[in-house]
Amino acid sequence: MADQPEENQPWTCRFCRMRTGVRLFRIPVCHICRDQVQDFVWVSGIQGALVGAGFISGLQFAVEEVLLFSVLIFVKHRLPAIFDRFVESA
Repeated sequence: MADQPEENQPWTCRFCRMRTGVRLFRIPVCHICRDQVQDFVWVSGIQGALVGAGFISGLQFAVEEVLLFSVLIFVKHRLPAIFDRFVESA
């Protein structure tokens, strides 16, 4: 996806500012953020069920949602740079 020409990527991802040619619910998202948003929705659904069942409180749910979103969207774009020196390409 990163090797697509600039004209095929007319939008900027709302979360990380990478160029993208994909929109999710009319919101431009890069391939990394799209995957992370899907993970976020799944985990949010599970946590919502836990709140409904009374296993966690609403405050705990809110705090975990903010932390989860921060890790999945913002940290995901920073960590690969740390491991780039260990990556080998053929």
